[in-house]
Amino acid sequence: MLFRRRGHRPEELGEGLDRVRRQLCGPADDPAADRVRAGGRFQDEFLAIVTDLVGERNTRHYGALLLTSAHGIADMELSGHLDTDKLRTTADELIDTLVRMVADAGKTT
Repeated sequence: MLFRRRGHRPEELGEGLDRVRRQLCGPADDPAADRVRAGGRFQDEFLAIVTDLVGERNTRHYGALLLTSAHGIADMELSGHLDTDKLRTTADELIDTLVRMVADAGKTT
């Protein structure tokens, strides 16, 4: 959701994501608060959290796994593919499982 497709306006992000965007980017009228700076700050914070879970040696590997998986889960949720008769799951359930798997992997490495 942080890497939204073209044509998705900030006002379409919803209250939670809009709050995150404001925290990362600063006020909407601040010309210095651009996407590159916000993306860098997000990645730094995210990698610090992943390091706490899996250790520094495995941070980038598990960080990439979490980001790419969450991106795919969000895309499937937005397209309606998760609540079909075949999959019968939710994005929340999948994210919980993913984070638990990564956290468990961090305990064994």
